[in-house]
Amino acid sequence: TFINLGIMTVEERRRRRFSEPFKKEQVKLIESGELKVKEVSRLYEVKAENVRRWLKKYGSKELPPTIVISSSTEYDKLGDLEKQILELKQIIGDQQIKLITQSSIIELAEQKLGKGFEKK
Repeated sequence: TFINLGIMTVEERRRRRFSEPFKKEQVKLIESGELKVKEVSRLYEVKAENVRRWLKKYGSKELPPTIVISSSTEYDKLGDLEKQILELKQIIGDQQIKLITQSSIIELAEQKLGKGFEKK
């Protein structure tokens, strides 16, 4: 029988079961980025924790660890650390560009002046 998911009672939700192929399909959609855990949870009226269990059981990717925040200062600190990570990634990228540029200049100088041009 067809059950309209929009008006399910608590009892109907308790009695229903999702098949293994259904769970695997949802996991595949989440891992591909087409859906998020929260979207699957809302769409099928299932707890997000259950969807995470499906990911753990049927998924091919490792789940990121849960971050537990117990105070607003920890939350602020986490935000600051994320900003620092972005800044460091930018610095590393800039340094990588400089290294590539220097390598290209050295290679060009070797072509024009020959190997060992630094000694000359």
